[in-house]
Amino acid sequence: MSQQRFPKIEVETLSGKELVLPDDAEGKVVLIGVAFVREAQGMLDSWMNYFEELCRGKEIYELPIIESNFWKIFSGFIDGGMKSGIPDKKHDFVGTHYGDASKFKEKLGIVDTNYGYVFLIDENGHIKFKGKGYADEEGKKEMLKHVKKVCENE
Repeated sequence: MSQQRFPKIEVETLSGKELVLPDDAEGKVVLIGVAFVREAQGMLDSWMNYFEELCRGKEIYELPIIESNFWKIFSGFIDGGMKSGIPDKKHDFVGTHYGDASKFKEKLGIVDTNYGYVFLIDENGHIKFKGKGYADEEGKKEMLKHVKKVCENE
């Protein structure tokens, strides 16, 4: 997995800026959380909170993916709801994708969209670690190994 590049995705952040990942994170080690259902937020939080403990000050991106084009017409309402529940300082780092995400999922090996997924990305956009579901002790140990490697090389 160490040489797989995170697939390009373009979204609008909650602050209204265009975000292109992994391009906009180039030169930085970041964590990217991907969720397809609201129920996955707790899963993402378990990983993101752990990453923040390990790497204070590193950027964490969240990508809610809403695959149905139907919901795109309600994007202002949906994003507004998210904005009200997310601190302002994080709005530049949360971007929702509306529409087909089948190629994105395929490139990341995502089969079950009921889980939250996190990807540790190195400064070149390569995936160094992938977590799924809730962070457990084994997953945290694995993430820690990869965080140490990429943060020391940064």
